Amino acid sequence: MSKRVLVTGGAGFIGSHLVERLVAAGERVATIDDLSRGRRAWLHPEAQLFELDLRDAAGIRRVVTQLAPEMVVHLAAMHFIPDVEGAPTLARDVNVNGTRALLEALAAKPPDLLLFASSAAVYPDRRGPIDETCPPQPFDLYGWTKLEGERLVAELAAKTQTHCVVARIFNVVGRRETNRHVVPELVAQLRRTNTPVRLGNLDSRRDYTDVLDVAAALHELLSASPRGADTFNLGSGISVSVSELVQICEEILSRPIEIEVDSGRLRTTDRAELVADPSLLRETTGWKPARSLKETVAELLTVPEAS
Repeated sequence: MSKRVLVTGGAGFIGSHLVERLVAAGERVATIDDLSRGRRAWLHPEAQLFELDLRDAAGIRRVVTQLAPEMVVHLAAMHFIPDVEGAPTLARDVNVNGTRALLEALAAKPPDLLLFASSAAVYPDRRGPIDETCPPQPFDLYGWTKLEGERLVAELAAKTQTHCVVARIFNVVGRRETNRHVVPELVAQLRRTNTPVRLGNLDSRRDYTDVLDVAAALHELLSASPRGADTFNLGSGISVSVSELVQICEEILSRPIEIEVDSGRLRTTDRAELVADPSLLRETTGWKPARSLKETVAELLTVPEAS
C-alpha cells in the first residue's frame, strides 16, 4: 500500500532524485522547497510542491496538517560551507530554526518515520574511516548546525512514537548539483576551457558517492525502517584527493590537465581527510554504491546537462 511521504528540499540536488525513486515505488509524494537551490523542473510531475520557506512555522504547520504524512524526509538545509561561514546567522536560522519549526509541526501530527539528513561534518577532524561510534565534535559551523538538528530529532523521538533515523551523509556528487563544491567546479572549468584549472587544496581527501546511490540508500532506510540502530553513515568508504580527481579527469579526457593553485580557493581551515565506515548501513539494508566515481565524473564531463 502506498504511503504519504513529505520531503523537504525535494526539488534540490539529492531530494529530486529521491522523489523520483519514491514516485516510481508508488508512494504519494509531496515536497516543501523554497526553490532557492532546487528547481521546479527537477521535481517529478506527480509530486506535489509547496513552495515554502522552512522557517515559516505557520506555513509548515498548515502543510503538515493538510498532508498528515506517514513518512518525512528532512533534506532542506544550507550546506555549502563557504556560504554557511559567510552568513552564520542565516545558516543557524535555516538549519536549526527551520528544523525546529518542522519538528514542532510534526510533534502535533507525528509521522510513523522521520529520516533526517545530517552530515559527516558532525565528526571530529580525524584521518581514516569513521564509524557511528565516533563521538561527534563538529569542525565548523555547518557541522554544529547539523548536530543541533540531530539533538532536536532525538527530542521528537523521545516524546512521540515516531521512529527517527539519522543519515550522516558524506560528500555527494552527480547531476543537478548547484553548490560550488570541488567536483562541479572542476568539471565546469574543464567543460569551459582548456586553459589551466584553478583549484584550492589539492591534498584534501573526501569520500564521494553518486547522488543516485545516495537516493537509493535513503530509500532503503525508509523501506527497511530499521529498529535498534538509528544513526547511519552514508558514504562509499573510499577517500580520494583533489589531485586524484584531476587524474581521473585526465583518464576520461585522454589528455593532461594543467593545474594552478588559487589562493582564493584555499579554505582557512580544512580537514585533511573525511571518509566513512559505511558497514552499519550495508549490514542493515544491504546497500552499497552501484556507480564508481569515474563513472559519475565521466557522465558530468561528457553528457550535456539536462533536467
